[in-house]
Amino acid sequence: MAVINAEEYGQQELIQLLKQIEDQDIEVKGLCGQRYVACGWQNRKSLTLHGVPGNNLAAFADGPQITVYGNAQEGVANTMSSGHIQVHGRVGDIAGYGMRGGELFIKDEAGYRLGIHMKAYRELKPVIVVGGSVGAFAGEYMAGGTLIVLGLKDDNPLVGAYCGTGIYGGEIYLRGDYPGKNIASNIEKTLLSERDLDNIIDYLNRYSIYFNYPLEKILEKPFTKLSVKNVRPFAGLYAGFVS
Repeated sequence: MAVINAEEYGQQELIQLLKQIEDQDIEVKGLCGQRYVACGWQNRKSLTLHGVPGNNLAAFADGPQITVYGNAQEGVANTMSSGHIQVHGRVGDIAGYGMRGGELFIKDEAGYRLGIHMKAYRELKPVIVVGGSVGAFAGEYMAGGTLIVLGLKDDNPLVGAYCGTGIYGGEIYLRGDYPGKNIASNIEKTLLSERDLDNIIDYLNRYSIYFNYPLEKILEKPFTKLSVKNVRPFAGLYAGFVS
């Protein structure tokens, strides 16, 4: 394993060094806002980060396995195609923007516009699991994938305003019998049955393992599923549209 102290390098030096290292396991200590870590990586290298990686961690990445012991700034997993990210803390805004595949597990909270423009294609199905609450516009314009918000700190509100605005594919799962506050008008809300729970139980179990949180406590509350009412939510705004 290669071990790097980020404090000894400038921004560009660090990013170039990480690209050049041939070891499959890399540990980076002392991160404090350095941007573009693992950006564009097309490999399955294991990257363990200590501190706070900056904007666009693993943006456009295809394959890396990343664990962050700390928080992460904006744009985590931006347009990521595949890979796995664990953040043992919270993340900033637009995490999972345009994700096309891969997994993002966040122990605590996430900022605004989580998972917007997420999409799925054939075997590529992106997944985001958040242990805390999320900011406004979560899941905006989602075209596919799965977004799970647990609110394990009994967060109120669990999601910020306009959750699911413009969604036309994918699913959002909220822990609890969610009353509908802050949910966009184009969303259909249903309480998850035990059979439906099978669709997400693997992700819940893995969250429990990654962050040492009892699965039975996660399952103490039911889950609410948010899905699209109309796959063309804005079609009526265009002249000449015929339903």
